Amino acid sequence: MFNNETTNEEAVVKIRFSPQFFEEIIEFDVELNSVNWDKNRIGKDVIVNWKFYDNFDPKGKFYTDSNSLAMVERNVNLHEEYVFEDKYSNISANYYPVTSAIAMRDLSSPNATTQVTIMNDRAQGGTADVNHKANIELMQHRRLSDDDNKGVDEYLNETDKNGLGI
Repeated sequence: MFNNETTNEEAVVKIRFSPQFFEEIIEFDVELNSVNWDKNRIGKDVIVNWKFYDNFDPKGKFYTDSNSLAMVERNVNLHEEYVFEDKYSNISANYYPVTSAIAMRDLSSPNATTQVTIMNDRAQGGTADVNHKANIELMQHRRLSDDDNKGVDEYLNETDKNGLGI
């Protein structure tokens, strides 16, 4: 459970593991309360980040689904359209739509067969192997107070009937 008493933000992550039935499946259920502005009205991204150990190395390669039809290979900081000048400032350029699954494989040895697949129940933005080696992150929510100048000409400020961020 995450609870920030300064901002009154809370999140609960429920984890279910049933080795009796499925030895290799773990279920995560993320529950968020509203995302509030801070005193300076600075936007926030809420993400869940999974980190893998035991020398798991995807070598910058991961897969996202394409409208739930097929998995598309993605490579960190590699795009045909442009060249990355600073690999640490381009995290957003490595985010992709994830409508049903994101996955990565351990490529640390030629015979490596370990794969991690995270399946989601709603469309989210996701990336892998960006901030740290061997991690997957999915954006749960985003709230912005200003337009990000990416072409939509509006800011992300979804609120409920009381004006609180959803």
